[in-house]
Amino acid sequence: MEWGIVAILGASFGSFYNVLAYRLPRGMSIISPPSHCPACKNRLRWYHNVPVISYIVLRGKCAFCSYKVPIRYLLVELFSAFLAVFCYFKWGLSLESVLMFVFFSLLLIGSLIDFETFTIPDFVTLGGLILGILSSPLRSSGFVDSLAGALVGGGAFLAIYVFYIKVRKMEGLGFGDVKLMAMIGSFTGVYGVFYAVLLGSIAGLIYALPMILKYKNSQFVLPYGPFLSLGVFLGILIDFKRFLFAQIGA
Repeated sequence: MEWGIVAILGASFGSFYNVLAYRLPRGMSIISPPSHCPACKNRLRWYHNVPVISYIVLRGKCAFCSYKVPIRYLLVELFSAFLAVFCYFKWGLSLESVLMFVFFSLLLIGSLIDFETFTIPDFVTLGGLILGILSSPLRSSGFVDSLAGALVGGGAFLAIYVFYIKVRKMEGLGFGDVKLMAMIGSFTGVYGVFYAVLLGSIAGLIYALPMILKYKNSQFVLPYGPFLSLGVFLGILIDFKRFLFAQIGA
């Protein structure tokens, strides 16, 4: 029963994240107007907005005009439910579990917006950075790890950013990625920065490789934030640090 409640809460938050990811880049209020179909503009009833269930019952279409709702909405709700269950499983019913769910949620929101606009809002990066450092005494990692992770993550990417701007006269990565890495480090420490860069780069390469092979060209823009976010999540998910140490010891 408790797992089901956690999953429902997570999916409900995921529904709200979809609203944020759609409205914020367009400069829209997240409160007004109420939920409505972007095609026919009809206001949706409460039973049209039940996370996951409504999408399945309505077969991914608007109840009024049959506008096809992107499957992303369903996937975000499902993934947010998974994040909630994962946090509850790993950290139990604790403040750290709530804080880590907020961290993963910020990464999810930032990734959705970055894929669409190639920008990450400051409320995700800077807000997350402040929260990560201030809440560090309440988490198992502690203040020192949090501060070190923020400095290493943000500092390393700032150096790369400056190098491309000053030396190569081009933008190799966005400044939003610099702030994102500082935020990731503030929540996960130096090891989290390592997860994000290593696993995120591998994920980005896997994603880009089919396009490189198809168009025989690697000169295209790819948002880095979603892959950095995925990398740190995968690292935490598989406890990459323990695996790495086991391999070194062997």
